[in-house]
Amino acid sequence: MGVLGKDIFDLSRPRTSTRVRFGEEGYWVEDVPEMQIYGSILTEILNLDLAPFQAAVDAVDQVIEKQDRDTAPRAFMDLCGAVGTLPLYRLYREDLRFFSKMQVERFVVGEARDAFGEFVLEGDSRLLEFARRTLVELADIQERYGWFLGRLSEGPVVEKKKGQRKEPLAQQMLARHLEPYVSGVSLGADLRVDAPRVDIQYEVLDLPGQEPVLVEKISFSRLLDFVYVECMRGMQKGFVPKRCANCGRWFLQRPGATFAYCDGIAPGETERTCREIGAISNFREKVKNSEIWQLHQRAYKKYFARTRKGTMSRAEFEIWSREAEQLRDRALEEYDRERDAEKKDTIVQRLKEQLNRI
Repeated sequence: MGVLGKDIFDLSRPRTSTRVRFGEEGYWVEDVPEMQIYGSILTEILNLDLAPFQAAVDAVDQVIEKQDRDTAPRAFMDLCGAVGTLPLYRLYREDLRFFSKMQVERFVVGEARDAFGEFVLEGDSRLLEFARRTLVELADIQERYGWFLGRLSEGPVVEKKKGQRKEPLAQQMLARHLEPYVSGVSLGADLRVDAPRVDIQYEVLDLPGQEPVLVEKISFSRLLDFVYVECMRGMQKGFVPKRCANCGRWFLQRPGATFAYCDGIAPGETERTCREIGAISNFREKVKNSEIWQLHQRAYKKYFARTRKGTMSRAEFEIWSREAEQLRDRALEEYDRERDAEKKDTIVQRLKEQLNRI
């Protein structure tokens, strides 16, 4: 791995600092060789249940308050495991997860265990301070980014077809008056411009089996700073977390796509996804609110029934179906442009005749 810059040996870098290399299509965390997709960590945080992490922090605070030396080591080791399973840190902090799985008796005994307990009860470890701060940051991210991204995608539930033009994210921000909120990590929560605390260097990333790539290398001491950079870089490239209109969970919207529903199994279902259920719901709503669609569906059912009775072949039905779709789409386009009610009725009547004489 080729390195440019002065930090060839960054041994003094704190273990709570995360080094991330940002490329054109994604980023790499520490020495993890798999590229991460922009917006993936933010999406994970937005869906995160903070209760287990809150409980781990509270457990350490309680043993400190009670000065419970016997329970302190186990509580601290459990906290290490909780930090090691958080979004971003779970990618590379195997040491914390391994430490949390150890039995206290196998790690320290006798005077060493007493010393470990005293260390925890002092309450000034870097990891405990980091955990407390990160808990607050996670709650802030869920609140502020959830609000920002919710505003960005608010409006009618719409899923664009392949090939349809998608409104650029920057244009959506302007249309919803969100541009004042993009200049700081708290998305406008602070009266000042709260810029991320980062230092940028460059590096040639040369991973086995992959083409070398020039990347920006940034070290983050706060999760809040990382999420801001990941979010904004991702949005520049078309990656944006979005809340599913069916189950309410967040999913990552990819460049060029406009989905309102995630592809996870829908609540109460065993196989069907939210996207499948959403497509059915949207279709029913579309038919319900359009005379053109209602005509098409009635004709479709009539001709399909003929294939069941054997009075129309499958090949003949497929030919009819393709022609009927073309007639329907032309009628929809003409109907939407027309403002005169009588002319709209004429379009509907003409389509009815066309569909039934194919």
